[in-house]
Formats: sequence, structure tokens, C-alpha cells
Amino acid sequence: MKQIWLLLTLILGITLTACNFPAVETTTPTLPGSGSALTLDALRNATYFGPFYHRTVTLMDGSDFINTDTDKYSVTILDVYALGDLNGDGLDDAAVILAENGGGSGIFESVVTVFDETGVPVQAGHTALGDRVLVNSVKIEAGAVVLDVVVQGPNDPMCCPTLPTMQTYRLVSGQLVLTRFTSRPGNGDEHAVTIASPADGAEVTNPFTITGSVTIAPFESTMVYRILLPDGTLANESSLMVDAPDMGAPGTFSLTLNLSNAGITGPIRVEIFERSMADGSLVMLASLNLVVR
Repeated sequence: MKQIWLLLTLILGITLTACNFPAVETTTPTLPGSGSALTLDALRNATYFGPFYHRTVTLMDGSDFINTDTDKYSVTILDVYALGDLNGDGLDDAAVILAENGGGSGIFESVVTVFDETGVPVQAGHTALGDRVLVNSVKIEAGAVVLDVVVQGPNDPMCCPTLPTMQTYRLVSGQLVLTRFTSRPGNGDEHAVTIASPADGAEVTNPFTITGSVTIAPFESTMVYRILLPDGTLANESSLMVDAPDMGAPGTFSLTLNLSNAGITGPIRVEIFERSMADGSLVMLASLNLVVR
């Protein structure tokens, strides 16, 4: 990260706000053998679409820079990445982090998934992470991308994030979708929601009940649930009460749904989450996929 800031300063002639980032322990995964033809060199010289500036670039040795009177743009692939099978074809795909800059102080990071197509890296999905967030590690586990990311808390300046989070993403219809999010405000206890039943991918009939728990009850014991269709269309969103002995204590929830009147059948995704009362940022989230019969 410090190398990126220094490089941007030298090439673009901009002044970036100093920040004492915590030390990052970078684990470089073993490059694929018989399971994939992708190489680190191929990833560092691949073509990517940058989500923040909507630009398609071909990297050379991990970066691309434009510095003219009217266009100052840079994109760099960070040292943290992961290899693993994302689409079930038995070959190692990849998850990489792109950092974009448009000439100002912001360094906008995204996670990008890359498929192995006969040894050629082809971008398969992406999602924006934020401005000057700190990505400690990237893993691919059971077909999902798991990120250890420090983001800005309600009182943090953009330069210096302090809020530890764990974020899990899955590819759904070509989109990289957030499926789980936990956080540790003040580096304290983890705020996490867990869905106990039904199981992910289960078939259900109306009415059906979703049960689960939270490690720390939200403000006024109120969370939010929403139902999304396969194309991401929001079908319903409403509040959900958590049963807890006190605010901040562990709690449980039970949500009974009947989608008959809405005429919803087939695949759906249910998300249960809490947002911060201070700034609306995400505190915790869990989701599951169901098939309504």
C-alpha cells in the first residue's frame, strides 16, 4: 500500500494524506499446478474493467498509468490475491484487488474475480470495496471470496480506516454479491448474524420460517430483512425484531414469510442485516438462497 501511495505521488504529482496503516501480513498462495494454467504473471498483465472509473485497462507488470494535462488515471493490482475454484470446473480461478486513482487523494479499491479460460485470465465479476480501505487478506473458500478488510468507521477520516470487517462474496448470475458481513467496532466483540434454518439452497413451501441468532442485539432490537429475485430485483423489505434480554446482548430471531399473495415462486435470496444508526453503514449481514414451491 505504501508503495502505491509513493508511486502515485511521484508519477501524478499529487499530495496524499499520510496515514499510519497497521502492518499487513501478506500470504502469497501457492501458484496453481495441474489444477490451473493461470500464473501470477498472467494476472499482473491481464485486461481489467475498473469499477470506480468505468475504464478498461491492460496492465503491464501490475499497473497502468496515464498522466496528461486532462487525464490523470492509474490502476494497480495489489499484492494480496487468492487462487481457487469459483465456478466448479475444477480449475483454479483468482480474486485480485484493483486500486484506482483519478488524480486526487482517493485510492478506490475493488475485488475482481477472474476465470481461467484456457490459461487466459478473463474478468468474471467485480464489486467496489471503498476509498483507501485496507485489504489484509483474500481467500477463496468453497467457491466464495472471503476478505479481511479494515474500513472507515463512523468517526474515521477517509485516509485512516480502523473498523475490522470480514466480507464474503459469491458470484450470482455474473455479479459478485455480498453474502456475509461481520464487523468489530472499536476492535471489540464481533457483530455477526447467523441463519440457523432453513439450510442454504433448501426448498420451502408457504408459509415458511427463518430462524437465527445475533452475537450482539442491534439498536432497539431491530434489524432489516429483504427478499431479492434472481436478477437482483428487490421484492420486499421490512423490519425484523430480535429477541434479546438487553441491548448489546446476544439474541435470536424468527421470521415467518408467506409469499403466496405476491405470487413469488422459484429461487429467491433472503438477506438479514443491521445498519449503523450513526452513518447508515453496514454492521452485519447474512443471507441464504431458497427455492419457493
